Amino acid sequence: MKTPMLKHSRAGFTLIELLIVITIIALLFGLTIGGFTYAQRFANRSKTAATIKAVQSGLERYNTEFGEYPEPASPGDTISIQDKTYTVSGASMLYQAMSGDGYDAIKIAVTPANAGNPQSNGQVEADESRNTMITDMPKDIWRELEGRFFLIDGFSKPIQYVKALPQNLTGGAGANPTTINTHYDLWSYGEDEENTMSTSIESNAGGPLRQASEKWIKNW
Repeated sequence: MKTPMLKHSRAGFTLIELLIVITIIALLFGLTIGGFTYAQRFANRSKTAATIKAVQSGLERYNTEFGEYPEPASPGDTISIQDKTYTVSGASMLYQAMSGDGYDAIKIAVTPANAGNPQSNGQVEADESRNTMITDMPKDIWRELEGRFFLIDGFSKPIQYVKALPQNLTGGAGANPTTINTHYDLWSYGEDEENTMSTSIESNAGGPLRQASEKWIKNW
């Protein structure tokens, strides 16, 4: 009489099955992290684009109010953020010009009467509110660091701004221009952390910088 074969239930996975499961988990994890990273990047870029649009509107209002676009008082000022150096003079000037909080970062020929405190303090006083170009300016588009207040992009880095020189001056919008646009260049470096001291006009020359500037969020 034949002894019947006993069918043993398996106690676990084979090595191949475990590898397949681990691979699937890794793929799902990667998709999840990748999806989050993409969503965060998209949110940062969208916020930056919206900030630039708001600043452009504010600059047009400033030009209507004062007959010119604002210019940084100290165009060479820089700041270090996460071991990277950025030009901050334009962002500091934009903070003051858009919010009305102070005016010492703006190049002005004559100090206006009853203009209030020249330094920024993070608050718009009653005597400064008449100079506000962006009303109810969100607190997440500016920051204070090392005693400086400046506009930031969605990546928490300084917004970049260069005013075009008059066409009849060397470096103006005519020969040897300093800007791509006629009036001003406004941009964020976006995810580019290698060219944080490069200017808009330099990015227009071609080469690796031109390619890198494709990541920038800009008004040209």
